[in-house]
Amino acid sequence: MLEAAEFKRRLVRALKARPTISHPVFAEFMRPEPNMELAKIFACQTYLLTSMFERYISAIFYRCPVREFRTKLAENLYEEVTGRLSKTDGHLELMERFIVGIGIPRAELEATVASPETRDLIEYRAHLVDDPAQFHKAAAAVMIASEGQTIQRKDGRPAYEVFAKRYNLTEDQLAFFSVHAAEDVEHVQDGLELTTKVCTTAQMQDEAIAAVATTCEKFWNFYSGIERTFAESRSAGGAAAALS
Repeated sequence: MLEAAEFKRRLVRALKARPTISHPVFAEFMRPEPNMELAKIFACQTYLLTSMFERYISAIFYRCPVREFRTKLAENLYEEVTGRLSKTDGHLELMERFIVGIGIPRAELEATVASPETRDLIEYRAHLVDDPAQFHKAAAAVMIASEGQTIQRKDGRPAYEVFAKRYNLTEDQLAFFSVHAAEDVEHVQDGLELTTKVCTTAQMQDEAIAAVATTCEKFWNFYSGIERTFAESRSAGGAAAALS
């Protein structure tokens, strides 16, 4: 069985091995001209992920066997639902501000269908948090791999700054991303500590590391789903124009 420090290093290594900020979708967002159609697909699919997150945290809180960590999880959940600790709003409401800024009508948002990749990412984590026997994997997948997505940087800058310049969004409309970029550093650290505490065998450690890697891979696929949906919409638009 790995010593705690080495186990944490391997968890972090798994988190950093597949940085989604290197996905081609972000390269498209970096272009001088804004791609509003792609941004809308990104926003709607990301909203579906956000709508599930408080439920993941509440399930981990409910099943957490380590008393001192339940306090941290309760604080995390309180912030997720209310935004009071960051003096903002609930995180789903913050995402809705971003969606309004992008220009997506409420009816369009509510009509969004999860891509197969989005659904796979949602269901994978839901399956883990619902199974007490997989708590160590759930903690790794949600608190390390998922919370770790928002603290990634490219060329020393957080990805959300791209939207401010390219898509003419205000700080208020980008609060979802800036709040997470600040808070999730601590949340990932909490995830490392909790996962280390609950992994009591070498097999559990291996499974937790694999859960981080699998979750990061599914996030990469999530962005590939956005890229594919965008390509399909352009193809459909071109076909419709040819027929008119």
